[in-house]
Amino acid sequence: MSFKPHSTMRDYRQEVRPRQGGRGRRTAPSVRKLCVLLLALVVTTGLGLAAVEGYKRFLRLPYFQVADVRVEGNLQIATDDIVAGLRLPPQASLLELNLETLSQRLQENPWVKEAWVLRQLPITLSIRVVERVPEAVFIADRRYLMSADGVILSELGDDELPTLPTLRAAKPQRLRPGARVLTREMAQGLAVWRQFQAANALQGEKAHEIAVAEDGSYVVNLGQEMPSIRLQAADLGEQLRRLGAALAMHGRGLGGFSEVDLRFRDRVVFTLARGR
Repeated sequence: MSFKPHSTMRDYRQEVRPRQGGRGRRTAPSVRKLCVLLLALVVTTGLGLAAVEGYKRFLRLPYFQVADVRVEGNLQIATDDIVAGLRLPPQASLLELNLETLSQRLQENPWVKEAWVLRQLPITLSIRVVERVPEAVFIADRRYLMSADGVILSELGDDELPTLPTLRAAKPQRLRPGARVLTREMAQGLAVWRQFQAANALQGEKAHEIAVAEDGSYVVNLGQEMPSIRLQAADLGEQLRRLGAALAMHGRGLGGFSEVDLRFRDRVVFTLARGR
Protein backbone atom coordinates (compact mmCIF):
# COMPACT_ATOMS: atom_id res chain seq x y z
CA MET A 1 0.00 0.00 0.00
CA SER A 2 1.59 3.22 -1.13
CA PHE A 3 1.32 6.71 0.41
CA LYS A 4 1.15 9.76 -1.91
CA PRO A 5 1.46 12.98 0.08
CA HIS A 6 1.94 15.20 -2.94
CA SER A 7 -1.29 14.01 -4.46
CA THR A 8 -3.13 14.84 -1.27
CA MET A 9 -1.70 18.37 -1.18
CA ARG A 10 -2.76 18.93 -4.76
CA ASP A 11 -6.27 17.88 -3.97
CA TYR A 12 -6.41 20.22 -0.99
CA ARG A 13 -5.32 23.17 -3.03
CA GLN A 14 -7.76 22.33 -5.75
CA GLU A 15 -10.58 22.41 -3.19
CA VAL A 16 -9.53 25.72 -1.69
CA ARG A 17 -9.10 27.63 -4.90
CA PRO A 18 -12.63 27.11 -6.21
CA ARG A 19 -14.01 28.37 -2.92
CA GLN A 20 -12.00 31.57 -3.14
CA GLY A 21 -13.00 32.02 -6.74
CA GLY A 22 -16.66 31.41 -5.85
CA ARG A 23 -16.63 34.21 -3.34
CA GLY A 24 -15.36 36.63 -5.91
CA ARG A 25 -18.07 35.74 -8.38
CA ARG A 26 -20.80 36.37 -5.76
CA THR A 27 -19.43 39.84 -4.81
CA ALA A 28 -19.70 41.41 -8.28
CA PRO A 29 -23.43 40.80 -8.75
CA SER A 30 -24.12 42.24 -5.28
CA VAL A 31 -22.40 45.51 -6.20
CA ARG A 32 -24.27 45.66 -9.49
CA LYS A 33 -27.59 45.12 -7.72
CA LEU A 34 -26.82 47.89 -5.24
CA CYS A 35 -25.98 50.27 -8.06
CA VAL A 36 -29.20 49.41 -9.85
CA LEU A 37 -31.22 50.04 -6.68
CA LEU A 38 -29.52 53.39 -6.10
CA LEU A 39 -30.13 54.39 -9.70
CA ALA A 40 -33.78 53.40 -9.44
CA LEU A 41 -34.12 55.40 -6.22
CA VAL A 42 -32.58 58.49 -7.83
CA VAL A 43 -34.84 58.18 -10.86
CA THR A 44 -37.94 57.66 -8.72
CA THR A 45 -37.08 60.63 -6.53
CA GLY A 46 -36.47 62.80 -9.56
CA LEU A 47 -39.77 61.80 -11.12
CA GLY A 48 -41.56 62.49 -7.83
CA LEU A 49 -40.02 65.95 -7.52
CA ALA A 50 -40.84 66.67 -11.14
CA ALA A 51 -44.45 65.58 -10.56
CA VAL A 52 -44.76 67.80 -7.47
CA GLU A 53 -43.28 70.77 -9.29
CA GLY A 54 -45.57 70.13 -12.24
CA TYR A 55 -48.58 69.97 -9.94
CA LYS A 56 -47.62 73.28 -8.34
CA ARG A 57 -47.24 74.88 -11.75
CA PHE A 58 -50.65 73.56 -12.70
CA LEU A 59 -52.28 75.07 -9.58
CA ARG A 60 -50.69 78.43 -10.31
CA LEU A 61 -51.81 78.69 -13.89
CA PRO A 62 -53.28 82.15 -14.66
CA TYR A 63 -56.45 80.33 -15.68
CA PHE A 64 -57.23 79.65 -11.97
CA GLN A 65 -56.37 83.09 -10.52
CA VAL A 66 -59.21 84.53 -8.42
CA ALA A 67 -60.92 87.24 -10.42
CA ASP A 68 -64.39 87.34 -8.85
CA VAL A 69 -65.53 87.28 -5.20
CA ARG A 70 -69.25 87.02 -4.47
CA VAL A 71 -70.66 87.76 -1.01
CA GLU A 72 -74.14 86.90 0.32
CA GLY A 73 -75.88 87.46 3.65
CA ASN A 74 -74.19 90.72 4.65
CA LEU A 75 -76.40 93.60 5.79
CA GLN A 76 -74.29 95.24 8.50
CA ILE A 77 -70.87 94.79 6.88
CA ALA A 78 -69.83 96.27 3.55
CA THR A 79 -68.91 93.76 0.86
CA ASP A 80 -65.52 95.44 0.39
CA ASP A 81 -64.76 94.94 4.09
CA ILE A 82 -65.56 91.24 3.84
CA VAL A 83 -63.34 90.83 0.78
CA ALA A 84 -60.54 92.70 2.55
CA GLY A 85 -60.98 90.40 5.55
CA LEU A 86 -59.97 87.41 3.41
CA ARG A 87 -56.43 88.84 3.10
CA LEU A 88 -55.89 87.16 -0.26
CA PRO A 89 -52.32 87.24 -1.63
CA PRO A 90 -51.72 88.90 -5.02
CA GLN A 91 -52.68 86.70 -7.97
CA ALA A 92 -54.12 84.08 -5.62
CA SER A 93 -54.91 80.72 -7.21
CA LEU A 94 -58.41 79.43 -6.52
CA LEU A 95 -57.05 75.88 -6.22
CA GLU A 96 -54.35 76.73 -3.66
CA LEU A 97 -56.55 78.60 -1.17
CA ASN A 98 -57.35 76.98 2.18
CA LEU A 99 -61.08 77.58 2.54
CA GLU A 100 -61.20 76.83 6.26
CA THR A 101 -58.48 79.39 6.94
CA LEU A 102 -60.38 82.01 4.93
CA SER A 103 -63.55 81.28 6.90
CA GLN A 104 -61.69 81.73 10.19
CA ARG A 105 -60.29 85.04 8.99
CA LEU A 106 -63.78 86.32 8.23
CA GLN A 107 -64.96 85.35 11.72
CA GLU A 108 -62.29 87.60 13.22
CA ASN A 109 -64.73 90.42 12.40
CA PRO A 110 -67.05 90.65 15.45
CA TRP A 111 -70.05 91.27 13.20
CA VAL A 112 -69.55 87.88 11.48
CA LYS A 113 -71.02 85.01 13.48
CA GLU A 114 -70.54 82.29 10.84
CA ALA A 115 -68.93 82.20 7.40
CA TRP A 116 -68.63 79.68 4.58
CA VAL A 117 -66.21 80.00 1.65
CA LEU A 118 -66.63 77.91 -1.51
CA ARG A 119 -64.82 77.54 -4.83
CA GLN A 120 -66.62 78.05 -8.12
CA LEU A 121 -64.22 77.03 -10.88
CA PRO A 122 -62.41 78.45 -12.61
CA ILE A 123 -62.05 81.96 -11.07
CA THR A 124 -64.85 82.64 -8.53
CA LEU A 125 -64.78 82.60 -4.74
CA SER A 126 -68.25 82.44 -3.15
CA ILE A 127 -68.83 83.64 0.44
CA ARG A 128 -71.88 83.24 2.65
CA VAL A 129 -72.00 84.99 6.04
CA VAL A 130 -74.36 85.08 9.00
CA GLU A 131 -74.07 88.35 10.87
CA ARG A 132 -74.53 89.18 14.52
CA VAL A 133 -77.31 91.60 15.34
CA PRO A 134 -77.10 94.28 18.07
CA GLU A 135 -79.16 93.12 21.04
CA ALA A 136 -78.26 95.66 23.72
CA VAL A 137 -76.14 98.62 24.67
CA PHE A 138 -73.48 97.56 27.17
CA ILE A 139 -72.06 100.22 29.50
CA ALA A 140 -68.60 99.59 30.93
CA ASP A 141 -66.14 102.50 30.67
CA ARG A 142 -68.24 103.75 27.74
CA ARG A 143 -71.16 102.53 25.65
CA TYR A 144 -70.85 99.55 23.33
CA LEU A 145 -73.15 97.65 21.01
CA MET A 146 -73.46 94.04 22.18
CA SER A 147 -74.88 91.00 20.38
CA ALA A 148 -77.18 88.37 21.86
CA ASP A 149 -74.23 86.02 22.46
CA GLY A 150 -72.36 88.72 24.40
CA VAL A 151 -69.83 89.85 21.76
CA ILE A 152 -68.88 93.53 21.70
CA LEU A 153 -69.60 94.72 18.16
CA SER A 154 -68.48 98.36 18.24
CA GLU A 155 -68.19 101.47 20.37
CA LEU A 156 -71.05 103.94 20.38
CA GLY A 157 -70.54 107.65 19.86
CA ASP A 158 -72.08 110.20 22.22
CA ASP A 159 -74.59 111.22 19.55
CA GLU A 160 -75.73 107.66 18.80
CA LEU A 161 -78.93 106.72 20.62
CA PRO A 162 -80.07 103.26 19.53
CA THR A 163 -83.45 102.09 20.78
CA LEU A 164 -82.05 99.05 22.56
CA PRO A 165 -82.03 97.96 26.20
CA THR A 166 -78.99 98.96 28.20
CA LEU A 167 -77.01 96.55 30.35
CA ARG A 168 -74.63 98.12 32.84
CA ALA A 169 -71.44 96.33 33.94
CA ALA A 170 -70.79 95.82 37.63
CA LYS A 171 -67.57 97.88 37.31
CA PRO A 172 -65.99 100.02 34.56
CA GLN A 173 -63.68 98.19 32.17
CA ARG A 174 -62.03 98.92 28.85
CA LEU A 175 -63.30 96.66 26.06
CA ARG A 176 -62.43 96.07 22.43
CA PRO A 177 -64.72 95.01 19.59
CA GLY A 178 -64.73 91.22 19.46
CA ALA A 179 -64.47 90.76 23.23
CA ARG A 180 -67.00 88.32 24.69
CA VAL A 181 -68.46 89.73 27.91
CA LEU A 182 -71.63 87.70 28.41
CA THR A 183 -71.81 86.47 32.00
CA ARG A 184 -74.58 84.48 33.63
CA GLU A 185 -75.99 87.66 35.17
CA MET A 186 -75.97 89.52 31.86
CA ALA A 187 -77.56 86.59 30.06
CA GLN A 188 -80.33 86.62 32.63
CA GLY A 189 -80.58 90.37 32.22
CA LEU A 190 -81.22 89.96 28.50
CA ALA A 191 -83.81 87.28 29.28
CA VAL A 192 -85.48 89.65 31.74
CA TRP A 193 -85.58 92.35 29.10
CA ARG A 194 -87.18 90.04 26.52
CA GLN A 195 -89.84 88.93 28.96
CA PHE A 196 -90.36 92.49 30.10
CA GLN A 197 -90.94 93.67 26.53
CA ALA A 198 -93.40 90.86 25.91
CA ALA A 199 -95.43 91.47 29.09
CA ASN A 200 -98.78 93.31 28.98
CA ALA A 201 -98.80 94.33 32.63
CA LEU A 202 -96.95 97.62 32.12
CA GLN A 203 -99.35 99.33 29.74
CA GLY A 204 -96.92 99.41 26.84
CA GLU A 205 -93.94 100.74 28.79
CA LYS A 206 -90.55 99.55 27.52
CA ALA A 207 -87.33 98.90 29.41
CA HIS A 208 -84.51 101.39 28.78
CA GLU A 209 -81.80 100.09 31.09
CA ILE A 210 -81.27 96.93 33.11
CA ALA A 211 -78.61 96.75 35.81
CA VAL A 212 -77.59 93.94 38.17
CA ALA A 213 -78.05 94.86 41.84
CA GLU A 214 -75.73 93.66 44.61
CA ASP A 215 -78.24 91.05 45.82
CA GLY A 216 -78.50 89.49 42.35
CA SER A 217 -81.81 91.12 41.49
CA TYR A 218 -82.31 93.39 38.48
CA VAL A 219 -83.23 97.06 38.33
CA VAL A 220 -85.18 98.05 35.24
CA ASN A 221 -85.16 101.74 34.30
CA LEU A 222 -88.16 102.81 32.21
CA GLY A 223 -86.77 106.22 31.28
CA GLN A 224 -87.47 109.80 32.28
CA GLU A 225 -90.42 110.49 34.58
CA MET A 226 -90.94 106.75 35.01
CA PRO A 227 -90.03 104.59 38.00
CA SER A 228 -87.26 102.04 38.27
CA ILE A 229 -88.54 98.52 38.87
CA ARG A 230 -86.61 96.00 40.96
CA LEU A 231 -87.35 92.33 40.32
CA GLN A 232 -85.95 88.81 40.36
CA ALA A 233 -85.03 86.90 37.22
CA ALA A 234 -86.96 83.81 38.38
CA ASP A 235 -90.73 83.77 37.95
CA LEU A 236 -90.77 87.13 36.20
CA GLY A 237 -94.21 86.57 34.70
CA GLU A 238 -95.79 86.22 38.13
CA GLN A 239 -94.07 89.37 39.39
CA LEU A 240 -95.38 91.39 36.46
CA ARG A 241 -98.84 89.89 36.93
CA ARG A 242 -98.87 91.11 40.55
CA LEU A 243 -97.74 94.55 39.40
CA GLY A 244 -100.54 94.76 36.84
CA ALA A 245 -103.12 93.66 39.42
CA ALA A 246 -101.88 96.24 41.95
CA LEU A 247 -102.03 99.08 39.41
CA ALA A 248 -105.53 98.05 38.31
CA MET A 249 -106.73 97.87 41.91
CA HIS A 250 -105.62 101.42 42.68
CA GLY A 251 -106.53 102.80 39.28
CA ARG A 252 -103.12 104.38 38.79
CA GLY A 253 -100.34 104.24 36.24
CA LEU A 254 -96.62 103.98 36.80
CA GLY A 255 -96.01 107.68 36.19
CA GLY A 256 -96.76 108.66 39.81
CA PHE A 257 -94.01 106.49 41.34
CA SER A 258 -90.22 106.73 41.57
CA GLU A 259 -89.57 103.07 42.47
CA VAL A 260 -91.45 99.77 42.37
CA ASP A 261 -90.19 96.65 44.14
CA LEU A 262 -91.51 93.26 42.94
CA ARG A 263 -89.15 90.95 44.86
CA PHE A 264 -91.72 89.99 47.50
CA ARG A 265 -94.18 87.15 46.96
CA ASP A 266 -97.09 88.65 48.86
CA ARG A 267 -96.95 92.34 48.00
CA VAL A 268 -95.75 95.06 45.64
CA VAL A 269 -93.89 97.98 47.21
CA PHE A 270 -94.45 101.40 45.58
CA THR A 271 -92.44 104.52 46.34
CA LEU A 272 -94.22 107.75 45.43
CA ALA A 273 -92.40 110.29 43.32
CA ARG A 274 -91.52 113.59 45.01
CA GLY A 275 -94.31 116.10 44.94
CA ARG A 276 -97.00 113.40 44.48
